[in-house]
Amino acid sequence: MELRSARRLRSQPSPGARRRFRPRHFPDGGGAGLINTLPDDMLLQVLARLCCARAAALTGALSRRWRGLWTHLTELSFRDISPDALDVALNQVACPALSRLKIKIPKRHTIHPARVSSLLGAAARLAPADLVFKVWGHTKDSNIAVEIPCFNRATSIKLDVVNLYLLPPVGCVQFPVLERLSISGCHINIGKLILHCPHLRVLEVCNCWGFSMIRIRSPTIENISVDHGPVRGIDIMAPLLNRLRMCVYMAPHFSLSFSAPMLKDLCLWCPCLIQNVGIGEVWRLRYMRLGIKKSAYVLYLSIDTPLLMLDAARNFSQQIAPLPALSYLHLSLARGHVSGAILSHLLGVCSTIRAIIIVLTSKFEYQKPCLPNCSCDEPQNWRTQNIPLVALEEVQIEGFGGADHEVDFLKLLFRCATAMKRMTVGLAPRVYPASRGGRKMYSLLKAHPSVTCSVYRC
Repeated sequence: MELRSARRLRSQPSPGARRRFRPRHFPDGGGAGLINTLPDDMLLQVLARLCCARAAALTGALSRRWRGLWTHLTELSFRDISPDALDVALNQVACPALSRLKIKIPKRHTIHPARVSSLLGAAARLAPADLVFKVWGHTKDSNIAVEIPCFNRATSIKLDVVNLYLLPPVGCVQFPVLERLSISGCHINIGKLILHCPHLRVLEVCNCWGFSMIRIRSPTIENISVDHGPVRGIDIMAPLLNRLRMCVYMAPHFSLSFSAPMLKDLCLWCPCLIQNVGIGEVWRLRYMRLGIKKSAYVLYLSIDTPLLMLDAARNFSQQIAPLPALSYLHLSLARGHVSGAILSHLLGVCSTIRAIIIVLTSKFEYQKPCLPNCSCDEPQNWRTQNIPLVALEEVQIEGFGGADHEVDFLKLLFRCATAMKRMTVGLAPRVYPASRGGRKMYSLLKAHPSVTCSVYRC
């Protein structure tokens, strides 16, 4: 059939018929698509989106245009790779200065320290600005030292090297621009390593060992985070430090000293090894935590009476002597013993506090019973002591049981805390206002109308 324009009308294919396409041919002959005609810079951006050096290298199978292109990436990430394959890959990298290098060798490939040293040297030759290095060593090789090479361009280094022994660079070699350092899982002397980092601002240490004293002296550091085992002491001098997060076990004869006038965010958690810090003959310190509340220091204490009593290595007064002036005190105290003597002792040591919270609890297990000749009520003259609590304004007691020694302690507070403004008492579950101890408490509170008093059931 012909149209008036002399063109023939093409017959339309049936609905079920399949259309045939002719293959297109591209200039490089690889048939990979028009993407091959893009400039190298754009192709490198495509490879960078893969976030994996292995995946980027496999693109070489697409066409000749992609082969070896990954070696020019400025960010390389090697994950789940064997040490041998990593050696080959690092030797192929053509970029002289990487912006980021990430190496994570899985746990199934435990590496000898000499091999770790070789891999760190290869990483240092690529001069990364940001380095993440994670390997696993064998416990039998944990005493073989691995020297950390110098990373001149690195501003951030994260070393997760399990069961390895790391040494700082020898001599005066420094990490000239390093600002962030994170180390975990290894044996290392943190204090010596920091001396090689003149511009360090952030320090993170987790599950390391090999140093019994945490000594940090840095004029530039601003943020410290440490999670460590038993240490003999903490000595920090950092004028610009504003955030400190630390959890360490207090070994015998533990000492604490830090100078950080700019500190605003603080959580210093120090659990005690058994029988380490004693408060009298009966009480032992379980943990101590120092924090900051309303720009003032607050001390949290957990104190109990363990069933097995050994000689304490250090007394409580020595333990908190290096601490700054405290404004808030939070006590968690085991029930079952006369608590007035120890509480008066603690108030005498922490005489600068403005507010105190006392929680009398029975949550501790295996407590020493209070026998007729128990020394928990010594010295017995605590009821008549005059403690200078001129700054104390608020008192909160939870778990008040109404015992005579608890009422006597309330009398001590009202007598010594002349500036007290508020008293809050939470009664123990089985104590009722109509009980003998409840009536004594109410009569005592009514005798001091200048103090705002509140009573509630816990």
